[in-house]
Amino acid sequence: MTDNRPTGPGPDSGPGEFSDDGVTVVAGVVIETLPGQGPFVACRLENEPGLEIVGGDGDRRLAVVWTAGSGKALEAAAERLLERDEEIIGIFPTFLGRDDDEPESSSTARSVALEGITGTDSTE
Repeated sequence: MTDNRPTGPGPDSGPGEFSDDGVTVVAGVVIETLPGQGPFVACRLENEPGLEIVGGDGDRRLAVVWTAGSGKALEAAAERLLERDEEIIGIFPTFLGRDDDEPESSSTARSVALEGITGTDSTE
């Protein structure tokens, strides 16, 4: 799992535009809701394809690991979610990885994403 794009300040920093190269994308994401609505939004998200809720603050923030077939699919799913649910006010990626055709990369990427958004080692 590698991301060779530049990081830090400047016009080329950050993840940039998602490619649609058919590689599985795994993202650690924080979903922010209206105050007090986090648990209700979490219930509605339980059946969202590729989305696993791994925690929350019990008020307005949910920690999520989200997997999609491509970066563009993940981006489109996030946009749909924002349009569909008025209680979601933001979707903020904290980690973005790709499955580079190794059989266990997807589970490894999910573990790293989980570590990134919870601050714990998920392999213990």
